[in-house]
Amino acid sequence: MSTLTPSEVRQPRWVPLLLLLATAALGVGLGYLLPPLARWLHGLLQRSPLPSLGPVELLAGLPLAWSVPILGGLGVVGGVLLALTTIGESLRLTVADDHLEHRTDDDEGWIERSDVTDVFRDGRHLVLLGSTGAPRARLDADTLRRAEIRAAFEAHGWPWRDADPHEGAYERWMDGRPGFSAAEHGLLRRRLAERKDAAAVAEVDDALATHGLAARVRDDRLQVRRVGAGGPHPATGGAAEGARGTQG
Repeated sequence: MSTLTPSEVRQPRWVPLLLLLATAALGVGLGYLLPPLARWLHGLLQRSPLPSLGPVELLAGLPLAWSVPILGGLGVVGGVLLALTTIGESLRLTVADDHLEHRTDDDEGWIERSDVTDVFRDGRHLVLLGSTGAPRARLDADTLRRAEIRAAFEAHGWPWRDADPHEGAYERWMDGRPGFSAAEHGLLRRRLAERKDAAAVAEVDDALATHGLAARVRDDRLQVRRVGAGGPHPATGGAAEGARGTQG
């Protein structure tokens, strides 16, 4: 039973507001700049054999009394959409003594404290490891303050680490390198190819965990390690027992 009120970690409120204001200001600025630029370009096209463009003519004839509110309004609309998208895509954490809740858009998850042995930041990601050393979750926390994340986990007694405790176990993977089965090589190829698709990465990491593997990307190169007690090193080969994993 939790003894401390759960800690909420959210994206700073000023981030979507700043995006809204910046996009609106950009729209207003374009409202002032585009008509004179369009008139200059229209005159240049008239003196050349090139045909004049309809949008250029439209902007060239648009007075500032119209261009500023129109483009400024479009900037506001674009800013609102961008701010809402940023809010929806930002990771939200609820850290309690006995569990963690995480949400991004409509994707929600619950992780029991008893399933986690290590928590740390890995670049933009928040990583939670299970008892076998396999990633239990890899969450994109780029929009959250590092200090707030750490404070929340430490306040509730989670095992926060300053770095990956298995840092030295990773080796660079190369297609065809000895020590991996054909199925493992296939999954690792997919892991590297789909590294920018969070949903695909989570699916592949789960599959890799069943082979006793954990993977990550460094400088667009894939690194891998064996997980689980007694699991062989990637360079030495052999298959590890199945392990439970996550999401890169």
